[in-house]
Amino acid sequence: MFKGPSFSSIHEARANVQGFLDQTELEIKRAKGEQVTPEELMLEVVQKEPSFIHEEGSYGLVELVAPRLDPYLDDQGTPNPEFERLYATAQAISKGELQSLLTADGLLEARRLDREPAPRTFEGWVKALQAFMAFTKHSRPGEATRADAVAYKDHLIQRMSRNSAKTKLAYLAGLWTTLIEKQGGGEHLFKGLPGTLDETTKTKALRAAQAKRNQSFEPTTPIDQWDGTIYLPVLKLLYFTGCRLAEVSALRGEDIHEDYISVEWQEERSLKTANSVRDIPLHPSLIELVEPLRKVEGHIWPRLKTTSTIRGVEVIRWGGNLSKPCKNITGLRPKDFRDRFATQLREHDFNQVNIERVMGHSASDTNSSYGGRNWDKYVQMVNSVV
Repeated sequence: MFKGPSFSSIHEARANVQGFLDQTELEIKRAKGEQVTPEELMLEVVQKEPSFIHEEGSYGLVELVAPRLDPYLDDQGTPNPEFERLYATAQAISKGELQSLLTADGLLEARRLDREPAPRTFEGWVKALQAFMAFTKHSRPGEATRADAVAYKDHLIQRMSRNSAKTKLAYLAGLWTTLIEKQGGGEHLFKGLPGTLDETTKTKALRAAQAKRNQSFEPTTPIDQWDGTIYLPVLKLLYFTGCRLAEVSALRGEDIHEDYISVEWQEERSLKTANSVRDIPLHPSLIELVEPLRKVEGHIWPRLKTTSTIRGVEVIRWGGNLSKPCKNITGLRPKDFRDRFATQLREHDFNQVNIERVMGHSASDTNSSYGGRNWDKYVQMVNSVV
C-alpha cells in the first residue's frame, strides 16, 4: 500500500490529481505482475523527484529507465529508433509538455470533449481503438509504434474492403492527432496511412461498371405489390426521395408538409453531415400516403429507434431493424433505393450539383429550399422518378 503526498491547498491538490491517479495505476499494475513501461517509469521518477530531470537531463532519464538501451544500432552510428522515441518523451516531460500518459479510455474521452461527435461517430472511434489495442496487445495507446500501425493496416486489408479499412484507419488517425496534442508531441503513427488505401481513378471506374452490370437497383417486386409491413410509407419514401434510411425512419409529423418533407437536425437523430439538412419535394405518388402522418406528434415510427451505450455515451440508431424486412418485401436494401434515385436523375441529365443538393451530398442554399428560386427544378427532378 502506498500513500500519496500531502498538499497545502485545494488548488494544489486538484493540480496533482492526475499524477496521483497515474501512480495508483502503476501500483495496481505492479501488484498484478504486469510490466511497467519506460514512459510510465519516467513520469513516476519526475513526479517523485522533480529535480532529477534538471540535474540529469533527458538523456539521464532515459538511461535510468532503460539502462541497457543503446542510442545506436551499430558502430556506424545508426540511430536506435526506440532510444530516440524515449528521448523525445523525456524531453517532453522535461519541458512540462507531458505530465500524464493517456489510457485508451482517456484518449477517447479527450477527443470526445474536443470534437463533440455524433454518437455513431463516437461508436466508430471506440470500436476502432479497441480493435487496434487488442491487435497490438499494448496497455496504452502511446506505447504503439509506426510498425504496429503499418502491420495493422495490412491486417485490415486482408479481412475487409479497402474502403472499410480506410474508415477505421481514419478514425485512428484522428485519435492519434488528439493523443499527440494531449501528450505534448510524439510520432503520428497513422499519418498518411488512410490515403494509401485510396482507389485509383481506373479502379473506381472498373468497380462502378461492374456494380452497374451486377445490380440494376430495380425492385424484384413491383411497388404496387409491396405488402406485409406497417412501415410501407417508409419504404415508399425511400424509393421516391433518395433519403438515407435514418433520415426517413426518424421523421416527425412536423417534418412532413403538404408537398415536401424537411430533413432537420434532431437531438435523437444526428445527420451524416451538415449538408444533409434540406427540403425535398414529395413525389405525386406520396401525397395521399403521407397526409395522415402530418398529424402525428413527435416521431412517426418510434419503434424504428434502437439504443445502446458505448463508454457511457448513448448511441441511437434509426431504421436498422428495417433492413431485413425491406430486402424481403422489395428485393432491395434501403441503400439501393438511394442509388436507384441518383441513377435515374443522372439518366435524365439533371445538373450534378442539383442532384447532390437534393440528396444531401452538398450544401443547400436558400434557392434550393422550399419556395426558393430553384425549387421548381427540384420538383421536376423528384417527379421524374418512376
